[in-house]
Amino acid sequence: MEFSRRAALRAGAAALALPLAGRASAHPEPYEPRDSVAIEGATEAVVGPDGTTIFVAATTGFAVVDASDPTDLTVLAERRGLLADREDGPLTGIHDVKVHGTRLAVVGPANSGRPSALLLYDVRDPANPVREAVHETDYPIHNCFLTDSHAYLTANHSDRRELAIVDVSGTPREVARWGAADENPAWLDVPGFLWSCHDVYVQDGVAYVAHWDAGTWLLDVSDPASPAVISHIAPYDPADLADAPTSRGYELPGNHHYAAPNDDASVLAVNSEAWETTPEDDRTGGPGGITLYDITDPANPRELSHIPAPETANPGLGGTWTTSHNFELAGDRLYTSWYQGGVKLFDVRDPAEPFELAWWRQPAEAAFWTARAAADCFVASSYAGVPAGTRGALYAFPDHAGYQPDAPSLTATTTTANATTTTATATRTPTTTESPSSGSTPGFGVLAALLGAAGAAGVARWLRDEPNS
Repeated sequence: MEFSRRAALRAGAAALALPLAGRASAHPEPYEPRDSVAIEGATEAVVGPDGTTIFVAATTGFAVVDASDPTDLTVLAERRGLLADREDGPLTGIHDVKVHGTRLAVVGPANSGRPSALLLYDVRDPANPVREAVHETDYPIHNCFLTDSHAYLTANHSDRRELAIVDVSGTPREVARWGAADENPAWLDVPGFLWSCHDVYVQDGVAYVAHWDAGTWLLDVSDPASPAVISHIAPYDPADLADAPTSRGYELPGNHHYAAPNDDASVLAVNSEAWETTPEDDRTGGPGGITLYDITDPANPRELSHIPAPETANPGLGGTWTTSHNFELAGDRLYTSWYQGGVKLFDVRDPAEPFELAWWRQPAEAAFWTARAAADCFVASSYAGVPAGTRGALYAFPDHAGYQPDAPSLTATTTTANATTTTATATRTPTTTESPSSGSTPGFGVLAALLGAAGAAGVARWLRDEPNS
């Protein structure tokens, strides 16, 4: 189970935990990556059950990295051109992978295109992944989760936003669908993007479904063929969004981008991927942070605390991206990624008062997609292209408190004749030649491309004028 892997990883590092008293004086040593390795198109990263094998989604394929020595990350295998034998192949837009035991799930495309599929690999030999099954779909797959018997896939298509559940114990076959509109048909009157099924996490028979502005849903999937609602954390009533513009989907108090519990399912973390898109409005903008909930009674989630995003002088889509992205709760730690805002490590033994242990950022070099607990370190993947020049890579960080010397400022500004801009610079570490892969964009796949083509003004026009589909 995922619970066992995460608990084991944290048990090995328990001696590093700081006492609650006097934590404000933490940061005992300079804090910096132990190593990094370039991976073109890197997006999501997950850690294998051994704690040292890292599987990285890479837009046009995936990579396997050996992190047994965190000071010397080594690529063991790389697979590109998946399903290239299909008439409409190869598979692209691969933003997610998940591992369970000796099986790896690879899914895509995240947003649109053909083919669309779940691929299953045997990774008993991590240096030689062997494809064992393909389940093609008629919908793109942005994210997934894998258990010993089922794969859970986000399924967003023309008129429905759903979670698809696929039995993978033999030849893959779909056994169930569930979406917010099944519980409340009023969501069918809301522009589809605003209630997209974005991500899913499954633990001990409960699925935690991040359904964008439709909120987070806890589903009983002890019988995967018959999912049933346990509870719902709701930023909006669907009536609030019936006439909402597309831009609402990138603003607070929605969206619910990712949700995951801690090891014993007593705490749930939910984040928002949000920017200041319409500063002239009186709605709350961004960047989005992470909220912790008490779910000891899963039928009645109770908010405990909120972790805000790193401050930036320009929190808009054309500025410095510091909104929350993927994270992991493991033991007494919360491992977090914030795009150009870097990675942050939190002590959450008291989830009502999370305490920051370490923060590292180099916004001109790295834009972090995820952070995950590993053996003797934590790992984080950097996404290439936000902004142009950031590298696709996997980093390994110390799993203890620390302080980054000479950390670049995210809030310093310089004023020119025409604009005020954020100063967030760093010396970029030379790497092998890298080029962002086409279609590799965050969120739902439009923002980075627009930023590159038209800048902030173009993004603002798109958010204002894009048809709600």
